[in-house]
Amino acid sequence: MCGRFVQARPPHELASFLDAVVDDTVSSSPARFNIAPSASVTVLDEDNDQRVLASSIWGLIPSWAKDPSIGQKLSNARSETVWEKPSFKSAIRSSRVIVPVEGFYEWSPARKDGPRGSSGRPLKEPHYFSRRDGEPMLLAGISSQWQNPLEGSDQRSTVCLLTTSANKTMEPIHHRMPVILETDDIEHWLTATKEDAEAELSELLRPCADHVLHERVVSTDVNNARNEGVHLLDEVNDRPSTLF
Repeated sequence: MCGRFVQARPPHELASFLDAVVDDTVSSSPARFNIAPSASVTVLDEDNDQRVLASSIWGLIPSWAKDPSIGQKLSNARSETVWEKPSFKSAIRSSRVIVPVEGFYEWSPARKDGPRGSSGRPLKEPHYFSRRDGEPMLLAGISSQWQNPLEGSDQRSTVCLLTTSANKTMEPIHHRMPVILETDDIEHWLTATKEDAEAELSELLRPCADHVLHERVVSTDVNNARNEGVHLLDEVNDRPSTLF
């Protein structure tokens, strides 16, 4: 799964990399280093043959939903079942986006010789994953435009990230990981037709190659979604010790 990620690159620099224009909703977006579900995030979409960076809320609200709180449960979707699940099957066929990030966090289980909280109890240990080549990481997403049936002016663009099984880099930390696309996949992912989507795109819903990701242990400050700042990416020397 993917529970937190980083979007720190300036929007216009990101737009240049992705050959996109920048929507007013994200033109002045600040760097953020601890983005959690329900936050506003930057996504890459295609509109009238033009790639656009725009704002969306992380947590999919299907167009048919009456209660927007369902979005709190739909931040991730399993790629293996996304074509059949009622909440996702329409979006995956006709409303796909990409969430460009610097990297994402995942947590390994607490261990006796690991970091501890103020109470003295062991804490889950955060790991930060980024691309080894330093380029933006392109996470596969699906989107939905939701309008409140009780308040017509309440309209929201929402997004959900797709996950797949872990590759060998990820396996020691977690059994799932986000679907990571390459730049050559962008056009195909954004523009495949509704009728051909499943046949053409299923091959992209796989773990990325093992060499793509770089992993490091970071501070448990990340565990609190209210904490922000570039210092959250600093590596900490807190690997398990081995006795010989």
